[in-house]
Amino acid sequence: MFFLIGAYYDNMIERIKTLLSLIIIIICLPYLVTFVVQGDFLGDMQDEETEEDKVDENTDELVLMLANEMPLTYEKEALKAQAVIARTNFFYAKEHDVAEPEHTTREKLREKLGGRDFQKYYEQLISCVEETAGEYVTCDEKVVQLPYHFVSAGKTRELAKTGKKKALPCLKTVPSVFDFRSEQFLNIGFLSKKQFRNKLRSAYPDLEFPEDDVEKMVSAIERDSASYVLTMQLPGQKITGEDFKEVFSLNSTCFSVKEVDGQVRIVTKGYGQGYGMSQFGANEMAKDGSSYEQILKYYYDGIEIQRKGNSTSKS
Repeated sequence: MFFLIGAYYDNMIERIKTLLSLIIIIICLPYLVTFVVQGDFLGDMQDEETEEDKVDENTDELVLMLANEMPLTYEKEALKAQAVIARTNFFYAKEHDVAEPEHTTREKLREKLGGRDFQKYYEQLISCVEETAGEYVTCDEKVVQLPYHFVSAGKTRELAKTGKKKALPCLKTVPSVFDFRSEQFLNIGFLSKKQFRNKLRSAYPDLEFPEDDVEKMVSAIERDSASYVLTMQLPGQKITGEDFKEVFSLNSTCFSVKEVDGQVRIVTKGYGQGYGMSQFGANEMAKDGSSYEQILKYYYDGIEIQRKGNSTSKS
């Protein structure tokens, strides 16, 4: 009798345990399914983010390079073109073990812009870098340095005259007519003849000026196809256009020197060295609807826009 009662109670306890187990499973099943599904989803997201991170491992650095290289108020497509240039020059520096492009810091940028504008422009810069993620320029299937400047003298320069054409085959002369609109396209300065002579003598102490005729003091004896001065003739000495530019703190080497009403007039066109993309021209092209790819392919010759981790190029 006692054996039968004990067996009955054991059987009831097992049934109760089974029933409780089923109840627990029923209650917990939705949470378990959600955890598994979300876990897989999050895992996929993490994998995708990891792959994206591999495309641009230096996003913050590229953003700060871009902030250092181009006015932040420029059109987005112009900024995206500059972002590709910055990334290309960064890759080139890494590949050839040369100095990386300079960049600013968040602190300096925040101090320059103020809190509200900093947030707005920083988000814009991040967007430009992310929307061109991993994109860089090649020429003849090689990563090349991409020079750029602020305003051209009306057209950009090529390197055929300087003997560096093979090093930078992507450079060509193209009209950049929008640059005429820039306030910094033209600069006109005047010096007395004494001031002019003293500046030259401070740089070249052995110079002698036998005559007071400005055209006999200095003359441009060689220019490139874009009218930038390559060689200047001084009394008994030749210097480069770049040297002359440094002596007189000119905006570019596209200049002319002439005597006007007893003074020395120096007229300078453009701002910067004149090679590659004109940033002002790029901004005006962007205003007219050009994409960053169109801007880059206008200013650089025979280039392909590649994407890191992707063997195909953008046409």
